[in-house]
Parts: sequence; structure tokens; C-alpha cells
Amino acid sequence: MTFNLSFSRLSLLLLAVMALAFTSCNDDDDTILGIDFDDDGTLFLSSNTSGMVGVINLEDGAPDIETFTASGSDADGLYYDTDEGNLYQVDRTNNILVEYNDVIDDLDDPNGVDVESRSTSDFTNGRGLAYRNKQFVVAQQGSDANDNTNRLVVYDILSGSGIQTGYVYETDIALWGIEFVGSDLYAVVDKSDSVAVFTNLLGNAPGDTLTPDRYIKVDGIVRTHGLEYNAKDDIMILTDIGDAGSDTDGGLVVIRNFSTIGSITSVGADGYTKIGGAATMLGNPVDVDYDEDTDRIYVADRATAGGTLLIFEGTASGNAAPIETLSFPGLSSLYLHRDN
Repeated sequence: MTFNLSFSRLSLLLLAVMALAFTSCNDDDDTILGIDFDDDGTLFLSSNTSGMVGVINLEDGAPDIETFTASGSDADGLYYDTDEGNLYQVDRTNNILVEYNDVIDDLDDPNGVDVESRSTSDFTNGRGLAYRNKQFVVAQQGSDANDNTNRLVVYDILSGSGIQTGYVYETDIALWGIEFVGSDLYAVVDKSDSVAVFTNLLGNAPGDTLTPDRYIKVDGIVRTHGLEYNAKDDIMILTDIGDAGSDTDGGLVVIRNFSTIGSITSVGADGYTKIGGAATMLGNPVDVDYDEDTDRIYVADRATAGGTLLIFEGTASGNAAPIETLSFPGLSSLYLHRDN
């Protein structure tokens, strides 16, 4: 009798767990026993030629790129909102910030991924995208189309109202990649070897014209485009596209213990690890991200074969070959999401 009673209790427990699993799954094929594996370890890719967004599940064996149709054929900066499951992208075709709804769950939906909201058109030649506290910042790079005006356009995300235009900061530096480190905005100074720092960016009065509070010059860089800072591992990675007309002279600069540089305004070659050379396949690396869980570096290279994702071990240095390469035409930007 004791055995039968225990068995019955076990059966009831298993039935309860199965019921919970089915209830949690609904129509989400990526959920098992209520745990969504695909929300942890996902890499998103932008293209400036194909009109597609790439999505890679990094936990699913060998990397494979799934795609969905983008809002525009030309796109750049990305950000994934963990709470909403929505992806934001700089749409350079329409000069707007666009929000895609429930991206991971709807990848296999025959109706495709829906656009949740669109911003008004407040920039031209948009590049990097940075997020902090329900606000986005889009970097507008100066060009003939915008009278060579460099600006940072701020958008508010309001619950139920989508993307709302906030205000604009103009600046005198050529912009590309941007990222918040705490309340400070780090911005690549395009056509240079430097990164600019805007201290407490969003604390400035709307409409102000801003001058960077400091610059960090990196000896040996020819022309930087992308940047990535990981606070947990205290690592800053910068891309160097070298000569924009060459597809063989790109590189990465990896600065460890980055927070210890303090107010230093320059970093010498002895202060970083350089990845570069023929074996690296680095031509024009325009964006970069870092995975602290696997200690891997993901690079969007625009020149190599017309667009290639290059994956390096975090310990790579010198003329190290990537451990994986995936073709993605027009690859212009990437964003790594970890549900940590």
C-alpha cells in the first residue's frame, strides 16, 4: 500500500507539472516546462543592403541565422528589450527608430514579425543606438544630406504609446557607435583614433549643443567605428576599420581593466591587446559585442565578403583566426542579448 500511495502522489505531481508546462507553452514552440530557452543567448543582426534582420540562437549548437523582413532596406543600431521581448532598430531608409513586436516568438509565424511602433523622422544618416532608463539615443552622423550636422536624438518609450520624440543634442564630433556606461555616454569619434565621453548625458538641458567632457585617444587605431563595454568583465573593445577602401586592414583593440584608466586621456599600445592580420579576416569591422558567459567576441564586418559575422575567442590576440564565420549581406550592426 505504501508503494502504491507514493506512486499515486508521484503520478499526480507529474500530471501537475505537465499541465503547467502546457499552460505555459500556449503557442510558443520555444518554451519547455515554462522555460524560454531562446530568450537567453540571442544575437541580432542589422543589414544596410538586404532589408532583413538576422537572429541567431547562440544556445542551439552551431550558429545559424534566421531572418525576418526589416522596416527598411538600410538599417544600423539595435537594442533588445528583455521585459517586452521587443527589438528596436535604427531604420536608415525611413530615418526612424522602429520597434518590432515579440520578435523571438514570432520568428516562425507565417505572418512574420509585426512592427509595434515607429518614431517620427528626426534624424538623417543614423548610426549607433544606446539605451538607458526607458530612453533611446540615436547617433546622427554628419553628411551632405543633413548639412554635416552631428546630433544625438533622444526618444522616450512610453507604456502603451510606443516611441515618442524627446529632444536633440547637437555636437561637433563625427559620430558612429555609442553606448551608455552608467549615465555617461561613450561615443566613437569617427575618422579618428578616439572615443568621446559625455558625462551624465541625459542630465543636460534639452536642445543644448554639447562638447565632450573628455576624449580617450587609443594609439595605433586608424579609424574606429564600433565599441562595446562589459562592466562585469571590465573590458572595452573598439573596432578599427583602417582604410575604409581596404578589406584587409581591420582590427580590434581589447582594453582590459578599463575602469582603472580613470581620467587618462590616452591608451598606449602596451595598454591593450590587438587582434589583426590576414588570418583574422578583419576588413572593415563596424560593430562589436562581447559575451561574458562564453568569453567570445562577435564582430560585424561590412567589407569581408560583403558582410560577415566573425566570432573570436575572448583570449584571441595578434593574427588569430575567428572560430566561426557566418555570411550576412550588408552586415552593419549587432546586439547580443543575455537574460542575466
